[in-house]
Amino acid sequence: METNKLYEKIKKFIKENYLSIIFLVICILLATIRLDYEIYTPGGLSNLNKRIEVEDGYDSKGSFNLTYVSSKTGTIPAILLSYIIPSWDLVSIEEVRLNEDEDYDDILKRGQIDLHSVNENAIAVAFKAAGEKYEILKNETQIYYKLKESNSNLKTGDIIKSINGKKINSLEDVQNSYQDKKSGDKIEIIVERDGKEKECYATLYEDDGKIIIGITLVTILDVKTEKEVSFKYKGTESGASGGLMSALEIYNRITKYDLTKGKKISGTGTISLDGKVGEIAGVKYKLAGAVRKKADVFIVPSENYEEAIKLKKENKYNIKIIKADTFDNVVEELKNL
Repeated sequence: METNKLYEKIKKFIKENYLSIIFLVICILLATIRLDYEIYTPGGLSNLNKRIEVEDGYDSKGSFNLTYVSSKTGTIPAILLSYIIPSWDLVSIEEVRLNEDEDYDDILKRGQIDLHSVNENAIAVAFKAAGEKYEILKNETQIYYKLKESNSNLKTGDIIKSINGKKINSLEDVQNSYQDKKSGDKIEIIVERDGKEKECYATLYEDDGKIIIGITLVTILDVKTEKEVSFKYKGTESGASGGLMSALEIYNRITKYDLTKGKKISGTGTISLDGKVGEIAGVKYKLAGAVRKKADVFIVPSENYEEAIKLKKENKYNIKIIKADTFDNVVEELKNL
């Protein structure tokens, strides 16, 4: 009896308010359905003293900070707001896909590979500049990108352990493992995926006179040091643009001289093993975030320097901008501040 009464009440409520209910459902769908877009907005700073731990490291009076771009999910309300708010820019996910078959997980995994790689580079560069001992070990061979034409069940991020029963220790091992094969041959590949071994396959094909699997590989380096260095990053964080600032933070922790001199130093840029600083994207968002967080200095790769100077003049930013060509040149610039 009570159940029937409750049913009748619900039925009556829906009948009297069905337009409002439909409107509410539509609003929820509009706010939650994700389209293939992101909205980039001015970012902020991340203090590397909280992201990087160095065994027996020296303290500093100031700080080195990563600059980052804030992004919002491409829901319909956010996309509409991007046409209204000048500092919000709509960006298609297609711009970061290497082919149309890639999903968001592939993009994230590739970014995580970049993050790991640049962090190892940062350790090596910092220890070399400080005159400290370090050793670079070639560790694993990982899939960075899978070509659209590849006929396999391999995925970006897979670590190749063996091919046709032969253990893989290097990029050369991969190439040599199927030198005696021809187009159309199927090979067995054991990979490590998400910490577990998985049996995979690939059908070889010919491209530009070469027999290939259809994957791009990278060697995962492991830099060993006497003073242990560790990084604290979330699983969703990725990208190589923090390499320079990580190298500066590590260097500052293993040398007595304090490069910060009590200042809040921000910046961006990739770092290679030879200490060269590489170009990045999103300068206007990163510079705006650094200014908003009251950074004293913004370090930017030479390729992005003119854009940063132009933005500083146009927006009358009160911040010192340093051009970064190499790690050594940035260290000298900071010492001369």
